[in-house]
Amino acid sequence: MLYPRKITKEVKKWLFEKEIIILNGPRQVGKTTLLEILKGELAKAGVSEKTIFYLNLEELKILEALNQDPENILKYVINPKEKNYFFLDEIQYLDNPSNFLKHLYDKYAGRIKIIATGSSSLELKAKLQDSLAGRKVSFLVNPLTFEEFLNFKNFPDISYFKKEEIPEDIKSEFDKELDEYLIYGGMPAVVLQRDKKLKRKMLEEYVSAYVNKDIRVIGKIESIARFNALVKILSSQIGNLLNISELSNAAKISRRNTEKYLDLLEYTFVLDKISPFKKNVRKQVIKMPKIYFFDMGVRNAILGNFLELESRQDGGRLFENFVFLELKNQRKNKIFFYRSVNKAEIDFVIEEEAKIILIESKYKKLVRPIDSRVLENFLEKEKNVKKAVVVNLNLNRKDNFVEYIDYRRIRMECL
Repeated sequence: MLYPRKITKEVKKWLFEKEIIILNGPRQVGKTTLLEILKGELAKAGVSEKTIFYLNLEELKILEALNQDPENILKYVINPKEKNYFFLDEIQYLDNPSNFLKHLYDKYAGRIKIIATGSSSLELKAKLQDSLAGRKVSFLVNPLTFEEFLNFKNFPDISYFKKEEIPEDIKSEFDKELDEYLIYGGMPAVVLQRDKKLKRKMLEEYVSAYVNKDIRVIGKIESIARFNALVKILSSQIGNLLNISELSNAAKISRRNTEKYLDLLEYTFVLDKISPFKKNVRKQVIKMPKIYFFDMGVRNAILGNFLELESRQDGGRLFENFVFLELKNQRKNKIFFYRSVNKAEIDFVIEEEAKIILIESKYKKLVRPIDSRVLENFLEKEKNVKKAVVVNLNLNRKDNFVEYIDYRRIRMECL
């Protein structure tokens, strides 16, 4: 069964345009499945199956032929008078994907449509040069959002997902699903696996194969142990300020290599760095970014910690990472954080055109509003704040200028 993804709607808009579509993202987040869904969309639109081709560039015969000459792709075409659609999986394996795509676009745009996937933006960044400007449109495919997670699990009460008031027993079921999502994450195959022991095994295998091997090879990393130690330290620091000097000392890696490895992990989609918000705020003193992982399950596998939420001390950080990912998946606005000289902090600051949205994450069941002086102080310095939101486990109400929403309603209320 092919489960729908929210990104499908965005990509569909470009299916019949001449631009090359590139789907970026980590391994095993569903890019190949998305290609299958898009093939189905073409069929629904009346496109003949004889004009649709799927080529996996991990297959050496296919890769060698296309590396030899881009024109070799035409050997698959049955009717050259019709428009043909090529789905190319793992485009980064080509020696020069930029020249390959540019050649086909410049010579056959309108007659050949290419939809390609790639699993490393580092390799693609190096290989997809400016020559493709105006010729491609790119999309980032992430692990499942919480709503997609519920859909994949066929959650029976999904109709309540965005409602403010819901029955307590149904809210309890949402809470159980959130706990699972915070522990095992949103990798599609892991979500579909019901056995928790097998979930853990799948995540451990993913870390071993992708994080500890594939990424290390891409970055030509010599010291395996130190790189793995760095990844583990980073996994324990989600939501924290990233101090390069301290990180370098802890992992026993030079500062230069530490910065190189951080870039590598970012370009291979393992982690995201967010910067401090500076615009027009007077007392900005820090330049260090904060980090979040692309998937909580992978992060927990790196640490070897799959304990239930009530037995662990990092629930608040996992919840903050969850809020970040829900915001990130909107793909509309850049996300910052705020921290003052007095170390007063706001988890997320989003710029929306000329307005600002402030977001705090609280992994708590609240019975009443909490101290909001940090938000008030920010408002005194910035007059163009659109709203201030506290994402928590259960409270939905407005208190003066602060809106309290539970985690289900992030995507609806925070953007």
